[in-house]
Amino acid sequence: MIVRMNRALLTAVACLVAGSASSAYADTVLYSTGFENPPFTPGPVAGQDGWAAYGNSSASQIEDTVADSGSQALAVIPALGAGQTGAYYGLTTSDSLIEITADLMIDSSTNQSEWQFAGMGPGLFPFVGGFDVTSTGQIDLMTAGKPDVGTLTYNTWNLVDLLFNFTTQTYNLSINGTVLASNAAFCGDNTVCAGAPVSSFGNFIFDAFPASSANDIGFIDNLTISTPSGSTTPEPGSLMLLGSGLLLLAARRWRSVFARNNV
Repeated sequence: MIVRMNRALLTAVACLVAGSASSAYADTVLYSTGFENPPFTPGPVAGQDGWAAYGNSSASQIEDTVADSGSQALAVIPALGAGQTGAYYGLTTSDSLIEITADLMIDSSTNQSEWQFAGMGPGLFPFVGGFDVTSTGQIDLMTAGKPDVGTLTYNTWNLVDLLFNFTTQTYNLSINGTVLASNAAFCGDNTVCAGAPVSSFGNFIFDAFPASSANDIGFIDNLTISTPSGSTTPEPGSLMLLGSGLLLLAARRWRSVFARNNV
């Protein structure tokens, strides 16, 4: 009887270990794109897959010469714009946690523009949070005081991660796996970031403020907007450790019983 029980335990634990890899913190993807064809084709992004343009629509293009993966990416070309220009995607949701990840590259130039990478509320108001890249490459956080939190490396792809918490009205920023800001207060407006409450997420925007005779270009690829879930679910590593420990314990008990029965 004891041997049969341990065998049953071994089977159950083996199933736990085998299934633990699928018990990861599963994000619910709300929108994800690599800007590939389909549905995107080279040319203005406005009108493609729900995207819209801010400023001159010809300045925000799907192009097929520079990409982090695949063959296409979204490019914003300041020289074709007048004033603030760029592309945005509207996605209204009531989820309390919103994460935005994307690969970002800004080319250096002799006339460097300023750039924005941010989340906004419905109707492009207000700014939830994000960052500006100044003409000297400084990363200014979109929160009260607009603090400098780092420097963007030009001419290379950078992995950007923004995590917005609408319950705490704060957000985190990481670039290339390095945390640049934690629990920064939401911007709350479109000017000085006075921190007014933001009820929900509504838009992602990537845009530029063209410098005089601007000749730089910004690219984004592999954009994902998701809502992290499973906050009460154990991490796969914890489950694997638990399962492995139980498996070892069961195996030892089985060997002990087997030895006694064969004395």
